[in-house]
Amino acid sequence: MNIYSKLIFIVFLLLSLFGIAIVYSATFDFSFVVKQSLALIIGIISFFLVNKIGIDKIKDYLILIVLVNVVLLVLVLTPLGVEVNGSKAWIGIGPLNLQPSELTKITIILYTAYFISNRFSIVEDFKKGFLPPFLLMLIFAILINIEPDLGNASIVALLFLVIMFIGGTPLWHFLPLVIFSFIGFIFLVFTKSYRINRILAFIDPWKDPLGYGYNVIQSLIAHGRGHIWGVGFGNSLQKNYYLPEKHTDFIYAIIGEELGLVGTITILLIFVIFFSYIVYKANKIDNMFYKLVLFGLGFMIFINAVINMAVTLSLLPATGITLPFVSYGGTSLIVNWIALGIIINILNKPNETKKVYLQEKIIIPENI
Repeated sequence: MNIYSKLIFIVFLLLSLFGIAIVYSATFDFSFVVKQSLALIIGIISFFLVNKIGIDKIKDYLILIVLVNVVLLVLVLTPLGVEVNGSKAWIGIGPLNLQPSELTKITIILYTAYFISNRFSIVEDFKKGFLPPFLLMLIFAILINIEPDLGNASIVALLFLVIMFIGGTPLWHFLPLVIFSFIGFIFLVFTKSYRINRILAFIDPWKDPLGYGYNVIQSLIAHGRGHIWGVGFGNSLQKNYYLPEKHTDFIYAIIGEELGLVGTITILLIFVIFFSYIVYKANKIDNMFYKLVLFGLGFMIFINAVINMAVTLSLLPATGITLPFVSYGGTSLIVNWIALGIIINILNKPNETKKVYLQEKIIIPENI
């Protein structure tokens, strides 16, 4: 790994360790620490394993990865699935619960990037260049939503759209998806009362402060209590029977209360600087597959972080999206480390086009 890759690894390792500490601070439950620590160990092992295997080998087994991902999403809906907070989104594996929808985020990025890079000449053809990956994304999104998990289903759809757009798909190709998504979103929201409540809480949480607006209000109070420097690590008041899901969905609010604006801004800057660097490096890569995968995985980590932060500040409706590397959740932590392993592997690759150009310059004189 080069110096920048090592720096990325160290920053996210420290962020993951901080996540374990803040999860303990939010819960004072040592069992969470043990499980999250185990997930971190598995995640780091996965990071080095994926980095060693390399993106090219992963691409060779991409169809198998897609099939396994579909099977796992189906298994979630069987008696093997584990239900948590009304959502049957996990498969129990020993002390950890595997959440296939998290893995799907990487799978859809890899497949869409692979599809575009192999069929770049027909990317403007709606039937051949857009419909096949769209149908796969639709299968993934439907299976995830059945759990139900509209938040992660929406993220999968968003990742697909972003990769297709960056890959050169004409804007008019997105029109059917936008219309379909809008109609589907309205239908899905109004068929579940808790989703209606999330929208109402986003619009005006103070209208029902003890009902649907409770979570958001308590999150805002936590941020407000933190002021600039926070009330001190471990001294959160909101975590004591006030703020639900304090170690997962609303962990950023606990950071805001205990470490203040300084803490929340620091976390935000880590993700902003990381994504900015990914965008910069992706623009310099000539290999279309590498470029799309690098950008897509960087965007995946960044957008999950932004959505989680925005929810705790009432800037978006509640989605159930966790804060990458920080929130409690074994699969999320492992998947993000896998994504980081692929990112580092691509960052350490030489630019193929430049290498070929230099070879040509050496060969030309010999032919003369």
